[in-house]
Amino acid sequence: MADKENVLSPEELDALAAGINDGSIESGTGLNTQLKAIKHDLVNEEDSKGINTSAINPINDRILLDFKRRLSSVIRVPVKGVAEAVKIQTYGDYMGELKAPQAINIIRARPLHGEALVVINPGLIGECFDNFFGGDSKVDTPESDQKGFTRTELSINNILMNEVLGALHDAWAPIQPLTCTNVEFTSDPRKAKTMKRDELVLVSRFNLLVSKTERTIEIVYPYYALKSIRSSFLRPPAEVAKDDLAARWSSNLETAIMDAPLEITVRLAQISTTLKEFESLRQDDIIYFAKPNFAKVDIENSPAFEGNVGTQGSNMAVQLVTSLAGSK
Repeated sequence: MADKENVLSPEELDALAAGINDGSIESGTGLNTQLKAIKHDLVNEEDSKGINTSAINPINDRILLDFKRRLSSVIRVPVKGVAEAVKIQTYGDYMGELKAPQAINIIRARPLHGEALVVINPGLIGECFDNFFGGDSKVDTPESDQKGFTRTELSINNILMNEVLGALHDAWAPIQPLTCTNVEFTSDPRKAKTMKRDELVLVSRFNLLVSKTERTIEIVYPYYALKSIRSSFLRPPAEVAKDDLAARWSSNLETAIMDAPLEITVRLAQISTTLKEFESLRQDDIIYFAKPNFAKVDIENSPAFEGNVGTQGSNMAVQLVTSLAGSK
């Protein structure tokens, strides 16, 4: 019937159109006229079926906690930080935001498909350079005129990558053990052609506070890479989601507590005297005391360890010998 001539004549169609325009004929009186179409965003993680991308956030929390510990041990400086919620965008959009030089490490993380990226902010390499050798490194920000890295800076990148891959392996172990290997390094985002520009990627961003300066590390997974283990990321039912929320809250609380600053005091000796003797003390006076076998190490004014005081390189240090925590 669709290819037959109209049921209404041209004159009747014109009259109907004129009536709707002047309001003499009501319009919008059909069924379900008040209902609105609901936008369905295939990229939005809440609408994404098959993979629960929010399940990666607890993994990132574990990566951050482990990497902060590892990095602090390497550079001997306390490191704080926070892991942002995982973000989904196209590979082209992500790479378009990067400016040379960037420490772009291409890795394989089997059994995940494809190749992932670990992008280390050049400023973090500069911070490590200064910590190891002193002075100011030329590598600072993406806006730097420098387009490459020296051999020393590449060595520092390799040190950082060993710690990142170690943290990545340990954090993923409860979900899916990964075997991580380095594939290639480039400082130019235009040369990192591991995926097509329109392919989706999952970006995990870690903001680190090193020497009161914010530095970043980003891990970029191909979206399709998680298809091989999607059973581990299926969206949980409401009851399980509540348990996951409680577990994540506990994990976030633990992460925040781990960044709490503590004051450590080393006491070589403790001397008892009287007020009269104390008031009689003058400059250049000598106070005699018997040196104990070990110094006392207090944490927030609470006895924690006994140890030997000495030097490590150019720094004063204390070697912990006995824990006093068990005596409480």
